[in-house]
Amino acid sequence: MSYFKKSCLWGAASGTALLCALASVGTANASGFQVRETSGTLQGSSFAGMTTLSTDASTMSYNPGTVGQYKETSYSAGITVIRPVAKATNTVATDGTLTSIAQTGGGYKDMAQDAAVPNAHAVWTLNDNINFGVSITAPWGLVTDNDSDFAGRFFGTTSKIKTVNIKPVVAYRFDNGLSIGAGPQVQRFEASLSKAVAALGGAKAEGNSTVEGDDVGYGWTAGLNWELTDDTRLGLSYNSEVKHKLKGDIKFDSAAKGLVTPYTDRKTTAKITTPEAIAFGASHDLNEQWTVMGDVQWTNWNSVKDLVFIYDGLINSSLATSSSTTENYHWGSSWFGALGARYQHDENWSFAGGFAYDETPIKTRNRNVRLPDSDRYWVSFGATYEAADWANVTLGYTHIFADEARVDHASSSLGNYSADYDAKVDIIALQAKFKF
Repeated sequence: MSYFKKSCLWGAASGTALLCALASVGTANASGFQVRETSGTLQGSSFAGMTTLSTDASTMSYNPGTVGQYKETSYSAGITVIRPVAKATNTVATDGTLTSIAQTGGGYKDMAQDAAVPNAHAVWTLNDNINFGVSITAPWGLVTDNDSDFAGRFFGTTSKIKTVNIKPVVAYRFDNGLSIGAGPQVQRFEASLSKAVAALGGAKAEGNSTVEGDDVGYGWTAGLNWELTDDTRLGLSYNSEVKHKLKGDIKFDSAAKGLVTPYTDRKTTAKITTPEAIAFGASHDLNEQWTVMGDVQWTNWNSVKDLVFIYDGLINSSLATSSSTTENYHWGSSWFGALGARYQHDENWSFAGGFAYDETPIKTRNRNVRLPDSDRYWVSFGATYEAADWANVTLGYTHIFADEARVDHASSSLGNYSADYDAKVDIIALQAKFKF
């Protein structure tokens, strides 16, 4: 290997390490709280081809079966900038028994927050049939932030979910073109949820609370990628659910602690499970220039039900039931489907495009202010430049259109809040690939 290539390899390894570190702070909101953006290469086709293509190592984040198809050691690292917009309109809020809503009617600022989400992947060829791969991504995430005078603040203000997921995979390629890969998932999960709290007696007043927790959980992944012919490929993959028991604390600001019925900081635990997913796809080379791809994915969001925080004591001594609090979600399953195409223009340039439908797992009756999610429609474009026979770079762009989402909250103690949410998302992804 030349000194120049060794230098590039060292740069790729160093960049991968940096991306791994950044992955602990990069988050974004997506359908449900999934962050689909784990590959800049697939971004340009709306993730059509996610189970069948082995254009670079980033595809292994969706299908570990692709790992066995590589003939050379390959590295892939990238970053995706996500710019969502979500605003409430037609807002109506009324007082509850113990609360006073300071602002009613009108609209609010954009509650969604921009994010930069990194990813890093590598595949090593061990022998003619066995390859080893590692994928590091942030597959689940959420950041929403409402104004302090937000009319629905007793149901939620700031919400943050951050994850880092590591998938080591071993894959075996058979002589008939079938590759099977499997391995564990190691996932770190962090959550922070804030909302306003009301005085439980006397004059109407309020403060703020933040509950935080984190955990490391484990799961598994498996998949197959089958080159039926030189032109046709099939893919099937499974990513298991990962169960977490979050440990942390709930903290109150000085206003909450200074109420006539003061709140007290406590240690807390809560259980949450990230969902399992099954994906299937096919791709076909029409000729030397054109490839068409199609994929569907089913995600079992039924794992997200009631989120119960259990405290090590009463958070308010005047309320005997305050040793725990519950947030109701009760999500269902959802489907994602994508169709796309890739065009090889010449030896240096290739282009991609795609469309996708991303179904929300949240029904109107269960939608809340933390995540006013709705069905989404993707339009994507991408371009790849082959800088050398061992290095290329891809730029992908997606615009997401979202249906209007209705939020209706009603509580005898917290009041009522309803609003219509309009949302859209712009995504720009950059991916670099090196092979040796």
